[in-house]
Amino acid sequence: MATLGELTFVADFVMGPVTKFIASQNIGFFTAFSLFADYYLYIILPVSLLYVYKRIGKKKLISLAVSLLFVLILVTSLKALFHQSRPCNEYLKVECPADYSFPSGHTSAAFAFAFFSLGTVAFPFYYISAFLIAISRIYTGVHSLNDIAGGVVVGIFSYFVAEKVVESCWRYIGG
Repeated sequence: MATLGELTFVADFVMGPVTKFIASQNIGFFTAFSLFADYYLYIILPVSLLYVYKRIGKKKLISLAVSLLFVLILVTSLKALFHQSRPCNEYLKVECPADYSFPSGHTSAAFAFAFFSLGTVAFPFYYISAFLIAISRIYTGVHSLNDIAGGVVVGIFSYFVAEKVVESCWRYIGG
């Protein structure tokens, strides 16, 4: 059975070059997008709900709120558990955050939003936004590819668990 150290070596061997390649790019538009998304992610995505609110219903919105709570709990817990240092290096394009890097909270929240919109006309917007936000976290030099992969898993997992919890509660209360 592989040890955590061996798995980390494999992840670094495979993901390290990809992370460095993405972070080493210098594309003006993407730098601007990354900085914008970094500061406004938690405003833009909720405000965009105003556009789709009438079409999705209360139960789906509650599922999103619960999933974002799960994301917050899981990301905070996993960061405390793994103590993964950020890859802040010569490619850093923003100030290096002081907390740990695994998993990416921005990516987790963005993918929770993306899967919340599954089956709606808004899905392509949220999915492309989630993908770009994930890549932007590597591009700015504050996350590695494994941080992003962890964020994707946490975001999708959180949404689907929240959806099941809300569905069960909805049936229980007769909603």
